Amino acid sequence: MANYPELNGRVALITGAAQGIGAETARLFAAQGCKVAVVDIDADNGGKVAAAIIRNGGKAQAFKTDITDVASVEQAIAGIVQAFGGIDIVINCAGGYKQLATVEDMSIEEWDRTVALNLRSVFLICKMAIPLLKKSRAGRIINVSSISGRTVHAASSPAYGAAKAGVTQLTRFLAYQLGPDNITANAIAPITTLTPRVAALRTEADIERIASQVPLRRLAVPEDHAQAMLFLASDAAAYINGVILDVNGGRVMM
Repeated sequence: MANYPELNGRVALITGAAQGIGAETARLFAAQGCKVAVVDIDADNGGKVAAAIIRNGGKAQAFKTDITDVASVEQAIAGIVQAFGGIDIVINCAGGYKQLATVEDMSIEEWDRTVALNLRSVFLICKMAIPLLKKSRAGRIINVSSISGRTVHAASSPAYGAAKAGVTQLTRFLAYQLGPDNITANAIAPITTLTPRVAALRTEADIERIASQVPLRRLAVPEDHAQAMLFLASDAAAYINGVILDVNGGRVMM
C-alpha cells in the first residue's frame, strides 16, 4: 500500500462506512493515520468497523446517521466536530438501490428513495461540511459515482444511474465553486465490486460473466477503490480537481 504521511492526523468523514467499499476505505484511511468518522445508518456494523480500527491502533468513531435527513446530518457533523475538532476530508460512499426495474415499471417511491440515498445525501453532507473544509489546509471532497452514471446497461436501475450521473455533475460544481478556497472535489466511478452484498446477490456464473467483460478479467474489490480515494485525498493530488476517475478495469473508457 502506498504511504501518504501528510494524511496523518487529518479528519475523514466517510459515509456508508459500515460495510463494503466504505468500510475498506475507513480502514485504509485509518491506517494512514487519519481520524475516521464512520457515518452510516447501520449503527451495529458501523460500530464494529470503528472498534476494529481502534483495536489496530487507529482513531475512529461511529455516528449513526440517516444521510438523507437534514437533522440527522446536522447532528453527525456536530458530533464529528466535537470528537475530532473539524473535518478535512469528505468521502461520500453510501449508495445503492433496492429494485431493478424499467422506468415504466418503477414505483415513484423507489425512484424517490434511490435518488435521495445516492444524490440528496451527497448534497447534504457536502453542504454542511463545506464551512469546516474551508478551515482545513487541504480540504478534499471525494464522491463515489458509478459506471452506471457514465453509461447505460441492462443490469442497473434507471434511478440509480440518473442519481449517480447527478453525483458526477454535482462534483464538478463543487470543484468549480470551492477551488478558490483550496478545496478539491473529485469522484470515482466504480464498476460492479465484489463486496459481501454483491457476492450474496450474484451467482458464481454472474460474477464470471461480468468479469469476462472487463479487460483485466476480474471484478473490482473494495481496496481498488479505497486506494484511488487515498491518492485523491493526498497532497500528490493537490492539483487534480473536478475529475471523474473511472475505476473499472477498462470496462468503459471515456
